[in-house]
Amino acid sequence: MKQLHIACLGDSLTYGYGVEREEAWVFLAGRQLAPDVVLHNHGLNGDTTAGMLERLHADILPSRPDAVLLMGGANDIANEGGWDPARVNMPLMARNAMEKGVVPLIGIPLPFIPLSCAELDAYTDWNKAAAEYDAYASWLRGFCAASGIGAVDFRACFDGDVQRSGDAPGGYFFDGLHFTARGHRVLAACMAENARTMYDRMLQ
Repeated sequence: MKQLHIACLGDSLTYGYGVEREEAWVFLAGRQLAPDVVLHNHGLNGDTTAGMLERLHADILPSRPDAVLLMGGANDIANEGGWDPARVNMPLMARNAMEKGVVPLIGIPLPFIPLSCAELDAYTDWNKAAAEYDAYASWLRGFCAASGIGAVDFRACFDGDVQRSGDAPGGYFFDGLHFTARGHRVLAACMAENARTMYDRMLQ
């Protein structure tokens, strides 16, 4: 039986910081997709896109997955003041993956909730960071559309769930940045839908 192996490379938002391992979106989506699709969690708390680039070459590409989902940039913005590094590193990672025969996918991240984020770091201007993150997400969408690289639009899935439920967006996060179990369930459903489509196309 043909299996599709997808490496999920990212930071704490991929790792599942703050929830049990069985509640993280990579685990939940993998359980929904088994046995056809196998998801591998390569999230690392605190990682930047520069660190992701290093780990792509050290850990991901040598293992030869069928695809790699790239979702990062939050720590570039929160810790380094902007997304210029991500603007360079995300396309570079996608190109490096394609050169090795690995299909790149780009994860479009959820927004920050600035007021709640103040508990994480009182010295960061979270309103500015949230605006930067929104601009970055828009740029990622444009990059994917222009390059033909597949996007897993977690933000669109999140917006849709918020609209359907009528609940406040803050209820999906426990600190304005990291997802609650509810937030992870939204991301898991989004990833499962996209990965299932990719698997079905692979069989055609």
